[in-house]
Amino acid sequence: MGGQFYDNALQTQHDAAAASLAAVATVQTIGGPAARYGRILDVTIDITTAITVSNASVNIGEAAGDLDAQLSAWILAFTGSAIGDRLKPFRSDSTVSLEEGIDINPDVDTIVQVAVAATAGAGALRTLVAWW
Repeated sequence: MGGQFYDNALQTQHDAAAASLAAVATVQTIGGPAARYGRILDVTIDITTAITVSNASVNIGEAAGDLDAQLSAWILAFTGSAIGDRLKPFRSDSTVSLEEGIDINPDVDTIVQVAVAATAGAGALRTLVAWW
């Protein structure tokens, strides 16, 4: 696995420019170093346009359609580095906790997409990943 172990992982931050949270769309594709596993450590949204009327939802998972995690952005009348809900993992094993991270398989692109659109709103998404 590239000669590196998780306790000495390479951390990368993937920033997506501000995107509409009012339309279903892929806002970022994350591809890691060849043959390395990844672990999503955190995802945040910097709100740039207020979210109104209904919440938005951002999904993170493989481009093939597997949903690994979801982040909800609540109705928010102000802009800034606030998010609604914390990242929630989706796993078949319900005992997996968020603190253990969300894994990315080697050589598989992971997408970050607005899955449930708010009535209005925009934000810049930031994803922190550890590779080993």
